Amino acid sequence: MKKKSIIKVCVFLILLAILAGVGYGMRPICSPIADEALGHFGVPIEERQDRDFYMKVFQHKNDGHWYQCKTAMSRAFFF
Repeated sequence: MKKKSIIKVCVFLILLAILAGVGYGMRPICSPIADEALGHFGVPIEERQDRDFYMKVFQHKNDGHWYQCKTAMSRAFFF
């Protein structure tokens, strides 16, 4: 009996660690786009619809600047 409960706890902890890792990897990281770079987009940034998992990549914030937002996982593997 004791061995089964230890296995259940280990499985639970492993699943919890995986869930925490996915949550950490899916958090958004936004970096500002320089004003000089905005003019070099082939398609105007206002018209772009690029998406990264669950959010728009190019976001216009209340401070008047454009940001490139991606998940931490995308930034780590695909820049």
